[in-house]
Amino acid sequence: MWDSAAAQQKLKDRGQDIKADGDFGPKSYAALMAWVADKPAPTPLMLQLGTACARHFPEAEINSPLRIAHNFAQACVETAKFKSLTENLNYNPAGLLKTFRGRISTADAQKLGRQPGEAAPSPDRQAAIANLVYGGAFGRRQLGNTEPGDGFRFRGRGWKQTTGRFNYGEVRRLTGLDVVSNPDQLTQPDMGVRAGCLFWAAKGCNALADEDDVEKLTVRVNGGTNGLDERRAALARARLVLL
Repeated sequence: MWDSAAAQQKLKDRGQDIKADGDFGPKSYAALMAWVADKPAPTPLMLQLGTACARHFPEAEINSPLRIAHNFAQACVETAKFKSLTENLNYNPAGLLKTFRGRISTADAQKLGRQPGEAAPSPDRQAAIANLVYGGAFGRRQLGNTEPGDGFRFRGRGWKQTTGRFNYGEVRRLTGLDVVSNPDQLTQPDMGVRAGCLFWAAKGCNALADEDDVEKLTVRVNGGTNGLDERRAALARARLVLL
């Protein structure tokens, strides 16, 4: 058992409006999200995600301070600080080349990326980005994207940013919910967190969290080391209150 009341008190001391009663439930998870994301209070989405964490973390054995800290560090980056459960494809050309190194040409990055003065690439260009970087030989081999448009159709969603036809199929197999026919189900907080927990358990992420290995966890979750510095920073904030 871990001293959840002490963690709650640390969150309370840092301005979060919760009770230090030892019941680390939905409000405590939401307060932890706010703290890790450097926000004064949870957003409505964080409150929904907190409820989902309280429901699904136990079944995935995300049940120790270190496991929770590492899970939150990964999710913080994957969800843009717990702001969105749909992949953000708002990249400028340099961001595209950095994030999807080897999967997009300089010419395509210049054509599809956010241009000076734009708030974001048009929806059509964002779809083209996803179909390009998650398609082709890489998409077929790594993600099971075999049909035209699969890259955008099965772009990242949920707590873990589940990506690719194969991984959506695994969620369907494990839950019985047809997220292949309706991928947007993973943008619902409960289902998005559940899918993330299923991945976490199936891929042995708890063992890597127990080893306190953020780099190996990042590769396991993300497929590379994108955002590693941000994940380390989020982990440091989580550790301040959980450990």
